[in-house]
Parts: sequence; C-alpha cells; structure tokens
Amino acid sequence: MQTYPHSPSRRAALRTLAAGAAAIAAPTVWTRSYAAQTLVVSDPGGIYTTAYTEAYYQPFTKETGIQIVPVVRRSNPAAEFKAQVSTQNFNWDLSGGVTSDVSDLLIAQKLVDKIDLSGDAMAAIPADCKNDYYLADSGVTFVLAYRTDRYKNAPTSYADLWDTEKFPGRRALRKLARDMIEIALRADGVPGGPEIYKVLSTPAGWDRAFAKLSQIRPQVKVWWDSSPQSTQLLQSGEVDMCPTFNGRAQAAADAGAPVALVWNEGLYSLAGWAIPRGAPKADLARRFIQFCARADRQAAYTSKLVNGPTNPDAYRYIAKELAVKLPTYPDNLARSRRLDDAFWSRNKAMSDQRFNEWLLQG
Repeated sequence: MQTYPHSPSRRAALRTLAAGAAAIAAPTVWTRSYAAQTLVVSDPGGIYTTAYTEAYYQPFTKETGIQIVPVVRRSNPAAEFKAQVSTQNFNWDLSGGVTSDVSDLLIAQKLVDKIDLSGDAMAAIPADCKNDYYLADSGVTFVLAYRTDRYKNAPTSYADLWDTEKFPGRRALRKLARDMIEIALRADGVPGGPEIYKVLSTPAGWDRAFAKLSQIRPQVKVWWDSSPQSTQLLQSGEVDMCPTFNGRAQAAADAGAPVALVWNEGLYSLAGWAIPRGAPKADLARRFIQFCARADRQAAYTSKLVNGPTNPDAYRYIAKELAVKLPTYPDNLARSRRLDDAFWSRNKAMSDQRFNEWLLQG
C-alpha cells in the first residue's frame, strides 16, 4: 500500500512560516487589507511544490503580501476535503493538483466552495477546463513511451505496443483498469474519445477490451502502480515500451535516457484548484486561484513541471523547444482525446473489480 507524507495541521504549518520566510521573495506591494495574512495551500508535493512555489506561491506573495504556506496532501485528497468540511476544522485553505475526476466527486458531494470566474485570464481558459467550483490550470497526457535504442523504426500507435513481431521487447503496463481498457480498445482499432464509451456501453464492449488485454499479458514484464516507477523502468532500460504520463517519460529523457514519446492516441486529463466548502479564507483562496489562471503564471510552472497550461496565451511566454513537449501544445493536443471522467466515475467499482480479477488469472 502506498504511503503518503504526513500533512501538518494548520498550526504546525504556520509555525514553519517564520523559518521559511527568507526563502519567499519579499512583497513589493503591501495593502492594509492583505498584509501579513496567510494562505495554507495543499498540493501533491515533490515537483508540484517546487513548480508551484516558483510559478505561484512566491510571485503571489510578492504581489499581494499574502504569505503562502505549502503543505503536502494525499495523492487523492477527497477524504481530506470530506473530513475538513464535515468537522469545519481546516488544515488548509485550498488545494492544487486536484484531478478533474476528483473534482467531479467533490462537487457532487457538495464539498467545495465556488470560485471567481471573472476577469480576462479566466475568460481565456476553455469552458471545459473550468466551472463554478473548479479551475483546471494544467493538462496531463497518458502516452506510449519507448526506448529509441531498441527500435530502428519508431512505434506510432497502441497497436504497435501489441505488435510483438514488428516491435519485440519487454513491456510494462499500468496496474489500473481505466487506462488499460482505454489503450486496449485503441489498439483494437477504436478511435479515442466518444467511440470508446460507445463500445463500452454494452457488455460485449467490455469483453472486447479484456480479450485484447489478454493478448498482451504474456509480454508484460512489469505492472507498475506508481508513476515514478515508470520513469525508472524506462530510464534503466528494464523495459523497452511503457505507456505512462508524459511528464514521467520526459523525466527519463531529460535524465539522458534514449526515450521518446508517442502523442498519437494519447488520453489526457486535467488537474487544478478547489476550495473546501466553508473554508474561512475562501475569499483569499479565490483571489489566489484567479492568479493561477494568468497566462504568465501558468507558463512559469512549465520550466519545472511539463504539464500543459490551460490558458492558451501561456504559450506566448514558453520557448518553442519546451512548448512542443507539453500536452496542450496544439499539435500534441490534436492527437489526444480527453478521458470521460463521468463515465469512469460511474464504472470505477465494476471495472476495477473485473480488472483485478483478470490480473489474478494470469
């Protein structure tokens, strides 16, 4: 079972502020209403905290005088939202890196406060990346990654992942029903997007997906269940082909490994910001989220985190050599299709059970 870093309480987090203040740029604009105030912001930790500190936390403090105290939360913060809203005892004021499927759940359970969608920056963000309770500030794409030192001719689709004669070698797949069913149907000739869910609207469609997975199972050397593991598998050369998140494959390539990404048939999802319902500093949190909608701020996080900005104007601030590596870069986005969060939320329990039972058979 995966473990997560302990998330400090609000009081403990605030005690760290004095020690960490020197690391945060001194604000150039202080106002009577915001000076010396704080926001405790949770995020997934690691590279997210690093990227958000540089792109959001420090610049927001510099502009407003509002100090940001980052704390690490669980990968899926739904339980933390629910506990805080139920008890009205808040460890943090808002959370970033919340995936769109989790945001749908939080909204359905009435666990989040409204955000402020006014202003030019919010207006620039596509409608499917925002709603009254959630702002997605980044996109992440699940892609096919491969070792370029193993293949003279590059694979171009998930069908090539299944083609062990043309593309022999060791495979790794993710131990997650949703992503594996999606790519199995792509490999079987179903276009990504709505056609996937049309096929899965009947029992025969599910049978088709699992039949396709059974074809590749003997070739799977590793079933990975943590994202960093997929980076290590590619970087070390333990496997030759591995569907994974674009950032994880890019991390292996940036470390010097001969790894390339196939954007064709990618499946992308969103991550962003939400405020627990009843949070006492919701007004400050809304102001912070508006800051995160700005094109220059979204561009800034891409130097550390290769997620794709949702504000299209962000690409004005991103060098071309970096832009082409991002999920929302127009050429990459055009070859990907968004996951249907609502569909997978409805079918999660059933698909997870069937997938886990299928794994045990092999």
